Amino acid sequence: MSFSAALALVLALEGGYSNHPADPGGATNYGITQAAYDSWRRGRGLDPQPVARIDRREVDAIYRERYWEGEPQRWDELGHPGVALYLFDMRIQHGRWRDIYEPHREALVNYPLLGLAQLRQARMRYYTSLAGWATFGRGWARREAAVYAEAVNQEHPRGLLRAEILNLNGVEWDIGIARIVRRTIWARGTWVTPPCPWWRRVIGRCDRG
Repeated sequence: MSFSAALALVLALEGGYSNHPADPGGATNYGITQAAYDSWRRGRGLDPQPVARIDRREVDAIYRERYWEGEPQRWDELGHPGVALYLFDMRIQHGRWRDIYEPHREALVNYPLLGLAQLRQARMRYYTSLAGWATFGRGWARREAAVYAEAVNQEHPRGLLRAEILNLNGVEWDIGIARIVRRTIWARGTWVTPPCPWWRRVIGRCDRG
């Protein structure tokens, strides 16, 4: 998933200008708080101005520099656009995103879909611990569900399996194409190890080499 596609999804969920009295971030536009906007402009030698006046070029630059570059971009370059999207949204939402992410890094590397599921559980536990959950929880949960669904779709598009070797009852196959259709796995590949009859497996006489 490219940065522009990830940003389009996030902005559709963020909405426009808001200044809810219960929101500790205060005035926000395109999901960017007044404090974050002031900091970004000062870093470029520009005078602060109301976040309500932010333009789209500034929005794109802030999201790219503050939230996309780093871990989300690295995951996207590694071929895991779904993980990249989910981390991108986490960085936007949570100042302590690394505390949620780090315990699940290994799972994301080895089993991306399982890692995403674990990360989602940890993120929802964090959400429910926040004082604003009673006021904003329903909206946060809807947003997270939309991002998670798209992240899974990006990692596992239309039932496609990412696998190099499939082991079926002791017979290994180099996989070219594999796809899940309902409860059936369809795969096209090349036979790697010789088959072993069930009776030889029982007595332990199969060729292990």
